[in-house]
Amino acid sequence: MALSIQDPLSLLHKMQLASRMSAPGLPEQVQAVALWSGLGFRVGALTLVTPLNQVSEVLPCPAITQVPGTRRWVKGIANVRGNLFAVIDLPEYFGKDPVVLNERARLLIMSVANLNTALLVNEVLGLRHFDEQQERQDVTGLDDPALAHVSGAFMRDNTLWGIFDMHSLAGSEAFNNVAA
Repeated sequence: MALSIQDPLSLLHKMQLASRMSAPGLPEQVQAVALWSGLGFRVGALTLVTPLNQVSEVLPCPAITQVPGTRRWVKGIANVRGNLFAVIDLPEYFGKDPVVLNERARLLIMSVANLNTALLVNEVLGLRHFDEQQERQDVTGLDDPALAHVSGAFMRDNTLWGIFDMHSLAGSEAFNNVAA
């Protein structure tokens, strides 16, 4: 019985064809959804989210030194790593109940040029991502003083997340008028 001898090149060619026939196809290219990301927080019962570039730090509330002659929503000043920040109780600024200093209360250090201000909020809800195409909502017609600084909203799991603009707040005349 005679053995059939193939040349090595044709054998490699047959192996290549067999491999291509049995190989899985490339994965289907899926267009990734553009997500809007921000930091979620709570002001009273209102859930808000602010762009990440508008907050430089989140921290538990340090010791606060009261400043006489200021409005009641100005809680005082706090030393954060050698820098003094005015501490503003954001819910109280908007006419809501003041923040109770507990394990959930946090300071948001505003990332606004030439303004050393920290906002005291009821709770920080962490990083949030939203699909701008499907979750964007209109907030016109809603009645809450905080909405003056909200540029839109997202709806997720029956919760309306207002997009809070720190720069709008910082530019507000009422916010900058801290003297009592």
